[in-house]
Amino acid sequence: HHPGAATSKSRLARDRDRSRYSVVLSRSWWRIEAVVVLLIALLSCAENARPGDDLGPFHAGVDAGPDRDGLQYPAVDGFVAEVAGPYVILAGLTRLMTPTDPDLGEPLPHVRITVRDMTQAPLAETESDDAGAFILAVPVPDGGTDGYVELVKEGLPTVRQFDRRLDEHWTTMRLRMLDASLYSIPRQILGQDERMGYVQGSVYDRKSEVPRAGVRVESSAGRVAYLSDGIPIPKTDLAQTQSHGVFFVANCPPGPVTLTLFAGDEVVATRTVLTWPHSVLTQVGVPVPN
Repeated sequence: HHPGAATSKSRLARDRDRSRYSVVLSRSWWRIEAVVVLLIALLSCAENARPGDDLGPFHAGVDAGPDRDGLQYPAVDGFVAEVAGPYVILAGLTRLMTPTDPDLGEPLPHVRITVRDMTQAPLAETESDDAGAFILAVPVPDGGTDGYVELVKEGLPTVRQFDRRLDEHWTTMRLRMLDASLYSIPRQILGQDERMGYVQGSVYDRKSEVPRAGVRVESSAGRVAYLSDGIPIPKTDLAQTQSHGVFFVANCPPGPVTLTLFAGDEVVATRTVLTWPHSVLTQVGVPVPN
């Protein structure tokens, strides 16, 4: 289809990166309690899951109104973009995940949102408003393009979210940033070198959109770990995704990283992302066939 119609009500295909990752780690002298809530970006579904089930920021373009989580998204119908040629529309909310609200999060205003292609060239940018709402027209070539959404706000780690190709008419988004404590715990556990790149991702079933256990992730660089069951922390001694479907790649040289996913001996998906040093979080979600 042609991505230029701003008000077309396209229903997105189910390939959607959802990405979710938050950590709460509380310690006292009589106990150690770890709660990890994963924000790994799985691109899919025609509407967001309920907060308890939600694994990511994206759902299909719909009329403005409250989602099942009760959040009010900005209107898309009637939006006029001052863009020549084909474009896609991204609209939604920026939220901050905190230890007190690591799932749904709280409104995060005035986040700088930049959509970039895989050469890191900016395609479009905007800033969320006082309520954390935004709407953005992104020029793309015919057939769409691959890229990522960058979230920047002073005092918070930068997030660069690799979701799906930019080739649908519009996508309604809930973009999450992490406070410093939720961001730092898994990196500390994995011994992340600040000079190196870092990836956190999730694997989900393409049709059912549920996390996929039993998938092995190989990375062209860095060290792979998986979120464990029980106490959910990253572990490098696991051989495949557990029930959360979540994986990490720590200490990879900054630049492109190719992920190859296996179910048994069969390659079920590949995905290339970019990584950066210092306080930058690369998020990715990968759909795999049943």
